[in-house]
Formats: sequence, C-alpha cells, structure tokens
Amino acid sequence: MNVDLDMVAHVPLDGLVEAMGERAFVLYIGNKGRKYEAHVELASSPMGMPADRTIMGLVSLVKGLPRRYRRIWDSAKSRVFNVGIEAGLEPHSYALRLDQRTIDAVAEVRGDVVVTVYAPDVNRSSMPLRKNRAAVRKKSRR
Repeated sequence: MNVDLDMVAHVPLDGLVEAMGERAFVLYIGNKGRKYEAHVELASSPMGMPADRTIMGLVSLVKGLPRRYRRIWDSAKSRVFNVGIEAGLEPHSYALRLDQRTIDAVAEVRGDVVVTVYAPDVNRSSMPLRKNRAAVRKKSRR
C-alpha cells in the first residue's frame, strides 16, 4: 500500500512540484494534450506505511507551498490523494479506515481521496500455488 498525490491542472506543475522540495518523490510530471499532470509520493514513505500518516505528510507538503504555488494547487482541476492497495488472494477482505483528522486535513487543502485496488500479481507468488492445487486435484481423481 502507498499513497500518491495526483494533480491535473491547466498550467504547468513543474514549479509546484519543485517547491515541495526533497520530501516529494516525482513519479511523473508533464503534459497530456492541454492538461498538465504531476504524480508524486513522499520520498520517505516506505511501502506499508499507514495511509493516514502518508496522507498527512502529503498534506504538509501542500500546506508548505509558497503562496504562488498554493494558488496553482487551489486552481488545479484535480487534487487526489490516491491510496493504492495491491489485492491478494488472502485475506478475503481488507477495510481501509482513515481517521477523521486525515479526512479533515484533505478537505482543508481541497483534495479528494481515491482508493485504487490493484489485482494480485499472479506471476509472483500465487501462480505456483495455483499450479500445485491443480496438480493435487488431478492426483486425487485417480
């Protein structure tokens, strides 16, 4: 699990991202047609760090922007704190709960929270498991 900060604006976002400093790790910055996008995450955010803590760190980056870049942030078309979760075969379910103070902090900077669930990577650990189960089923039918 990790949290990305995804921004879409009508103006370039290079200066805004640069103003976030070394605490921001740039995943992508550029334009797509007439829109400009930037996708960053906390540079110090290890995988598995609690979503609340990561989001609060990203909110801190936004609150620390100089006025000039804060205006660009405020006028952006989209300001999304995107919580990414990689699903697995187990556990059966996972409930992501965000603290009220985290939701309030995101609202204070006019952001949205999105949860993106990624399918499990079957080429890693679950693929051999499935093959083994199939082999066991074939043997038990004999």
